[in-house]
Amino acid sequence: MEEILSEQVVLDGKRVTATLDGSGVLQWRGERNGQLVVYNDLIGYSSLGSNIVLYTFKMTESTRFCGKGLPGRKRKDMVMEFTGDAAHRLWSDAIQQTLNESGRPKRLLVIVNPFGGQGTGKKVFTTSVEPLLKAAGISYTMRETQFFRHAKELAKEIDPSQFDGVVCVSGDGVLVEVLNGLLERPDWERAIKMPIGIIPAGTGNGMAKSVLEHVGEPCDAASATFLVIRGQTQPLDVATAKQSNVKFHSILMLTWGLVADVDIESEKLRWMGALRLDVYTLMRICNLRRYNGHIYYIPAPGYEGTGTPFNGELETTTLLKSSEGDSDRIAVKNGYTGPLQTSSSQWRDLEGPFILIWLNNVPWCSTDIHTAPHAKFSDGYLDLIIMKDCPKWALLNLLLKVESGGHIKSKYVEYIKVKAFRLDPAGQYGSDAQGGYVDIDGEVLARNRDSMGDASNDIMQYGPPIEVTVEQGLATIFCPP
Repeated sequence: MEEILSEQVVLDGKRVTATLDGSGVLQWRGERNGQLVVYNDLIGYSSLGSNIVLYTFKMTESTRFCGKGLPGRKRKDMVMEFTGDAAHRLWSDAIQQTLNESGRPKRLLVIVNPFGGQGTGKKVFTTSVEPLLKAAGISYTMRETQFFRHAKELAKEIDPSQFDGVVCVSGDGVLVEVLNGLLERPDWERAIKMPIGIIPAGTGNGMAKSVLEHVGEPCDAASATFLVIRGQTQPLDVATAKQSNVKFHSILMLTWGLVADVDIESEKLRWMGALRLDVYTLMRICNLRRYNGHIYYIPAPGYEGTGTPFNGELETTTLLKSSEGDSDRIAVKNGYTGPLQTSSSQWRDLEGPFILIWLNNVPWCSTDIHTAPHAKFSDGYLDLIIMKDCPKWALLNLLLKVESGGHIKSKYVEYIKVKAFRLDPAGQYGSDAQGGYVDIDGEVLARNRDSMGDASNDIMQYGPPIEVTVEQGLATIFCPP
């Protein structure tokens, strides 16, 4: 690119020739050599007299992350000393113009969950998020959630004209609440275009891991905050679960069987932190449950050979059919309802009992569980994992491979991309006890009798069919393409 500025300066005490080109690359040569890309390596800057202080956050291969020696970013402030006011002004203006052209947000609503995970949300905000936002010169309004689904209420009340995005400092739960709040607004078509950011501060952090892994960044709060600061966005598929007239919007996963049991019932071990999931998984494998029921799905191209073609009629209480057979979004005055769905002739069906059903929208469901390696942010499909039978010893070995995604190679696992999914759940196989949960994005969607906990706050009922459809690229997330 064409060089737009060149100047003799003192950089951190060393005399160099600094250049800035039209692509935003700042280079220096002389007593020390180096470069940074303003769009990708610079948090912000400040002017002090005739000096410019650059707040850099560059990737370095030598950074140790969780003891694994993975690439990571390192914060460093660099001082450029100029000999004249005119040169100082030119460089300040040029750097500011480069940042402005990158589309960075100027105003953010930051929602902090002080209760999620091990209660570290507020600390993550004050130590990692707030300092970077201030260094970037981004104004923000911070709100702490006070009660269950408070973030949903905040999202329903936000004025989209006042902010360039919403940032959730939490686990995945607050992010999902914000999504549902935006989509339940009368002006949802406008509100859902507002980019959403996620800063990991919970137990699972599946969306944060998916986003940061996508761009080769470590899954930590500072790296996630910098993605928001950089301002680049991409579309994200949104799944809608429906039962009669009740709906819930999802961006992570729906589970039924083993994974749902572990996720929900391990809540009584929350004091153990993330370790609770490992401990309770072992307990559930030792006393393995299987569930009766039926699933139906519309396979994506290339997966039509799976399952059994369904020739019957699905109940229309949960299935919206379009006369043309094409997906199309519809709106009602109280919010987004989800896409219309195709005719029943495209459905496949599969009968239980099942060990687990795992329906995924993004690749990771937590920082160490690579559930759906082939999932994409905006391909218009959900990634369905089915397990009907598996010896306990093989199941344990298989679950040890989920961090790498190797579990999908098992002969006991069926991995299918689908355009739509329907679950007709029933109780435990071979037992008088019923039990069972439908878990969506870490929240109980429905639970059967004999299950743990009070069902009064559950969104749906256990037993009637639940259908899940997906809208391609409906939401927007802070994440470089």
